[in-house]
Amino acid sequence: MNPEQILTYLTIAGVIIGALFFLIDSRINKVLAEFKPNGGASVRDQLDRIEKKMDMVEAKVDNHIDWHLSRGNE
Repeated sequence: MNPEQILTYLTIAGVIIGALFFLIDSRINKVLAEFKPNGGASVRDQLDRIEKKMDMVEAKVDNHIDWHLSRGNE
């Protein structure tokens, strides 16, 4: 194997490795973007909305339980 062939193989390997790094990096960035709020469409925004609704449901249930407990004292 002469030096030109070695250089050719190393160049091809470098291009393939670079392309793989680019693809992996772009996919990781897409996944990471889902965990940052963006005005409504990300997973983070959806989780924030669910958490807010669950807090409201918890408050309503607590008020309802307090109402029942207070009626038992009459």
